[in-house]
Amino acid sequence: MVFDDVGRHVAQAGGFDRAAVPLGMYLAWLANHQLLSAAFSERAATLITRLRFREITGSELLVAGCGGVLDAAHLSPEGEAFTTRYFPGFYAEFRREFGADPYAVEDDWDHYDRMARRLTGAFMAFRGRRAAPAGQTSRGQWLWNRLKFWR
Repeated sequence: MVFDDVGRHVAQAGGFDRAAVPLGMYLAWLANHQLLSAAFSERAATLITRLRFREITGSELLVAGCGGVLDAAHLSPEGEAFTTRYFPGFYAEFRREFGADPYAVEDDWDHYDRMARRLTGAFMAFRGRRAAPAGQTSRGQWLWNRLKFWR
């Protein structure tokens, strides 16, 4: 299943490099949270390592590692489940963070960090909806209760 393809955005973005920025940031976030498939991680290990050291951007990983396409085969089962649920609203969320034109955002780590906060929040909410240990209301609540060290 193809979630998105940079080619779908080139005309609206006015260029391939600008079209790759939003999807590249999403892919970088997936890589940084280990939500990529083992096969893709192995195949693109050098690129992923360079991304994690911030030597390349997510759009560079997207183009060089994925050919500009985010496919379910690139994702772990949890990454695929999250992307299936979250990605349909990703560009709207991107616009809320950066303004009306998602393709005008600079491809840099400062902008990635801003979007990563939103993605991480959505991911934690997603994880909270999954099955909780017996007697708990959610995985998020279970974690919250475990972290209250002052009790």
